Amino acid sequence: MFLFLGALWLHIGMLALARKTYTGNSMRMLRSSAAYLIVLMSHLLIALEFAAGFKWSHSLGLGGFVHVPGEDWMDLFYFSLVNITTLGLGDIYPTGHLRALAGIESLTGFLLISCTAQFIFETLHNPLRLRTDGAPL
Repeated sequence: MFLFLGALWLHIGMLALARKTYTGNSMRMLRSSAAYLIVLMSHLLIALEFAAGFKWSHSLGLGGFVHVPGEDWMDLFYFSLVNITTLGLGDIYPTGHLRALAGIESLTGFLLISCTAQFIFETLHNPLRLRTDGAPL
């Protein structure tokens, strides 16, 4: 629950920052690039947040991962990225209660990707009519 709410609040805040960055008439290409990089950073930070959640849950004995190389940070971050994008390759998979956390991460990723898609649609569809609060003029 804390990971989901933290991810949601972080993403909403980053989308608000991206909207503020995007809004303005000068340097449109630079502003849109910066806004999209902010959104990308939001997704990467949330994947890192869930990787930390997997690490912490594993340290509490709530489960582990089946993977030959081990459970270092890069493996956990990779698993988190694959999971939050709902790609789910299956080369690393959780065991025990971490399976539920992986499901929550996938649902969170689906929600966040939907929000990001709406932001990108708004900025590409009507770039000059986007207000800083996200509502059309």
